[in-house]
Amino acid sequence: MTREGDAVGYRGIRKSAAFHLLPDLRCLKLTGGRAFDVLDAVCPCDLFLRSGEARPTVLLQDDGVVFADACVCRDGETAYIIYFGPETDEVSHWIRSYVPDFADLAITDLGQSHRAVSLDGPYAWELCAELFGSDVVGIPPLGMMLTDKAVLFRIERTGEYGYCALVPRDEWNSFADELQTKGAEFDLAQADAAAWSQAVLENFSFDMGREGRYDLTPMALQLQWRLSSRKERYPGSDAIRSLRESGWDQRLTLVSASDLIAPEAEVTCGGKPVGRVLASGYSPLRGDYVGKALIRRPYWHAGLDGFRVETRRLTSISAPAIRAMSMKVSPYRHSFHTRHDDIA
Repeated sequence: MTREGDAVGYRGIRKSAAFHLLPDLRCLKLTGGRAFDVLDAVCPCDLFLRSGEARPTVLLQDDGVVFADACVCRDGETAYIIYFGPETDEVSHWIRSYVPDFADLAITDLGQSHRAVSLDGPYAWELCAELFGSDVVGIPPLGMMLTDKAVLFRIERTGEYGYCALVPRDEWNSFADELQTKGAEFDLAQADAAAWSQAVLENFSFDMGREGRYDLTPMALQLQWRLSSRKERYPGSDAIRSLRESGWDQRLTLVSASDLIAPEAEVTCGGKPVGRVLASGYSPLRGDYVGKALIRRPYWHAGLDGFRVETRRLTSISAPAIRAMSMKVSPYRHSFHTRHDDIA
């Protein structure tokens, strides 16, 4: 995001509520007697899920490189995997290639029948309650709910309250009208891709469209928390085991700068190359530029200010880069309509 970027959409995410269309979000629905056994075979996370729960993970190539940013969800005996990454037919084929003996497995591409929209902001929960019913307020982080209008997931990538809604395509126009009508009461804004990605960047959430393009492992991306520490076999498990034994020499680090830092730029310290910038954007809330840089050991710690990109100074900082307003807003105490008194 540049200084001239989508300020209205960004402000909606950070101050009220904003919606962002997600044409690149994929969703596969798995049904059959052993749907979760199938996902357990291909996902590197532990799949101990109650109905209504979701768990973030990644999908890995055999060399341990991340090729999809995924979340596995459960509704009774039905499994969902929502992700950013390759087309659904490619992932469906990939799943079946690893577990070819599950003849009763049915994989449905919900992208053919639904459209995905993200609703984010400190008052997104209140807007969603108006749209989908008051039960939405009770959805915990990494939870899901089937409503009469959408399949709803609570996945907070921006640091604010965040919901992903899969809306049937044949009901999209009426939903979009209702979204605009009820959203007007919450100063709803439409955030473009740049504004949404900037909020994701500031929260140090994984972005498949940015750092995900560089063929990196979960360790380099600081996503090892999405992997099981005890599961022995899954695609890429041998490579991950080798990395855990030998260690790794670079990892993603949050950085800030007063001037624009371009992706691919080399990062130096004391004149020595120590990494490169993978993503960057202007933060209206901070008034400077925030980025993600792949930094080598032992320079990859937060709080160091000896970095340079050409002549520009670069500082490594702790994540997240901003304090989200949602940290101060409680659905049980606050409301958009009384916000000035609630958190003054």
